[in-house]
Amino acid sequence: MRASTILGLDERESLTRLGRTVRLARLRRNLSQQEIAERMGVSRASVVAMEKGEPGVALGILVKGLTVLGYTERLGELLASDPIGEEMDLATGRKRAGARDDVADF
Repeated sequence: MRASTILGLDERESLTRLGRTVRLARLRRNLSQQEIAERMGVSRASVVAMEKGEPGVALGILVKGLTVLGYTERLGELLASDPIGEEMDLATGRKRAGARDDVADF
């Protein structure tokens, strides 16, 4: 049995907004849920879950849906700008685990 991820209210609202945005993008392209499901190689039920913003939708399904809708290039830009992380770097300095002798360093 899969464990359920516990999400806060803000996170659930963000997923719902994302699902609505995906749905709107699909409708603007005049695609039915069945048509986009076929292009994605998933079931219509997976598309319905994605558009509802259900937290159990696999990341791969979301990425495939965004790709079919033409958002491939924008996916890489999602965290290209990370002002929170950059601010933390400046405030605390970057902290990384030390090198281990038994692990290859690629």
